[in-house]
Amino acid sequence: MAALLASFGRPGPAFAQTAAAQDRVILFVDREGDPWYQRLNAHDGVMRISHLTSLPGAELAAKDGRAAGRALGATFKVVRRTLKADEPVEQALRAAADQGVEAAILDVPAADLLTASASAPPSMALFNIRDQDEQLRKDTCRGTLFHVIPSRSMLTDGLAQFLVRRNWKKILVLEGPEPDDKAFSQSMAASARKFGARIVDTRPFAMTNDPRKREETNLGLLTGSGDYDVVFVSDMVGEFGRMTPYRTILPRPVVGTEGLRPLAWHAAAERNGAPQLNRRFEREAGRPMTQEDWAAWAAVRVVIDADMRGARDATPAPLPKRLLRQDTTLELYKALPGSFRSWDHQLRQGIFLSTHNAVIDLAPVEGFLHETNTLDTLGMAPPQSPCGR
Repeated sequence: MAALLASFGRPGPAFAQTAAAQDRVILFVDREGDPWYQRLNAHDGVMRISHLTSLPGAELAAKDGRAAGRALGATFKVVRRTLKADEPVEQALRAAADQGVEAAILDVPAADLLTASASAPPSMALFNIRDQDEQLRKDTCRGTLFHVIPSRSMLTDGLAQFLVRRNWKKILVLEGPEPDDKAFSQSMAASARKFGARIVDTRPFAMTNDPRKREETNLGLLTGSGDYDVVFVSDMVGEFGRMTPYRTILPRPVVGTEGLRPLAWHAAAERNGAPQLNRRFEREAGRPMTQEDWAAWAAVRVVIDADMRGARDATPAPLPKRLLRQDTTLELYKALPGSFRSWDHQLRQGIFLSTHNAVIDLAPVEGFLHETNTLDTLGMAPPQSPCGR
């Protein structure tokens, strides 16, 4: 353990004193210069995107797990490992595994997630807490990477269920120029087909002062033709989308990245223990809990629960195998208990359908059923994954 502590940097004295005992270390890996954390200025100079580290969520879960730790005779400890800009992620994971670490939360770019999944020891469980890409789940389904943050299709499936339930089945899509904008709108189109809604048109927008592109910048022109029940905005930057509600030609609700948004977590959630979790987080971090914070919290809770179950086994299986046990249920503070799917290692969970300050509904929406697990109405079905065919 001493070598492990040295490789992580300079641990505090309290950690150093207890490390020789029964510390259960959960690694939190991030990277210097990660584009995710670079502030993004909008076209008009107004700041639109600014991400904060999810480490406080993981640390809160370790603190919440003190009672479980006492029952196990152990202390759960989250240790941050910040990689240099050119430092291979696999080296850090192997060094940690050599010291007995079984779990690593990966707050890193997609390329690092793929590398980690391909090279991590089979006894180490890795947790993706921010990347929603569907292809990532297909490419890594045979490794030990588990996805705590919902996939993009889970988010749009939840939103599509809500729209169909409200009988808002004709959807006008306003699509931004970024690759993530296009991926999100394509996911929405697939979800609409899945649940019986229809995309009436997909219209690209642009943030520019070029008069030749007036049809892509003027909301009146973008929303002035055709009939539709709802406007779906795909604008990950948020600059165009924030100006869309109340400015469409037809008086219609706005959903997607603006208006009603599908999220893994919301700071205004009011049921199932969510207010208590939000208050605990805000006390510790001094800010509201984001969905990435919640994913980091849930990843640590998953490890603690798995250790509690493993303690009852004569010969505990490696952590990744324990996470895939079919009798596993996880309290996520979102009404329905979660578990990991075997075909894509995605955490089953509800999706909050929320405005900026209120949760309007929770998907799966009432009336949408599944033959085995209602949560499997959201996201990738087994035939869509190489590991489920």
